[in-house]
Amino acid sequence: MSTIICWEEAGEIKCEREEDRRARELEERLKQHVETKLLELLSKLTQEYEIEVSLDPSTLKGVGRWRKKR
Repeated sequence: MSTIICWEEAGEIKCEREEDRRARELEERLKQHVETKLLELLSKLTQEYEIEVSLDPSTLKGVGRWRKKR
């Protein structure tokens, strides 16, 4: 037997199974965690490397180059 939780959002009543709510919240926390870690890595990389990106506006394809900062 599963529990159903209901709440009001933007003037309408929404209901969701407890298991679905937990799964959704876990997925959101995981996404935030991964995004935070990626931003940390990007920050470290930009501190240690010079990064150059060239973009062709007609095809939206690009090339990236990097080298260690001296």
